[in-house]
Amino acid sequence: MAVSTLPILKEGDSGDAVRFLEQLLSSIYWFGLQQGRPSLITSNVIFDANYDSQCQQIVTEFQKNYNATFPFPSPDITVDGVVGPETWKALGDAIFKYTY
Repeated sequence: MAVSTLPILKEGDSGDAVRFLEQLLSSIYWFGLQQGRPSLITSNVIFDANYDSQCQQIVTEFQKNYNATFPFPSPDITVDGVVGPETWKALGDAIFKYTY
C-alpha cells in the first residue's frame, strides 16, 4: 500500500493544498481566538489559494503560537513560514484541540 504525504508548502506555491491550508488556519483562528493575543488573520486577509507573503506571515504566526500554547510533550516546531511535516501535524493538533 502506498503512503501519501501532505505536500511541503512555501511562498510561491498555489492550488488546492494551499486553499486547504488557508481553511485550516482560518478555522484554528476562529475557534482558538484568545483575547489579547495578536493575530494576522483579520477581515482583510484574502484567501485565494496562493502562498504569498501574507500566507507565510500567518503560518509563521501559527508556528510561534503553537510553540507557546502547546506544552510538553508536544515538540517545538520550526518557525520558518514553511508548512512541512511538523507544521501539518501541529495544524492537526490545533484543529482537534479547538473544535472538540
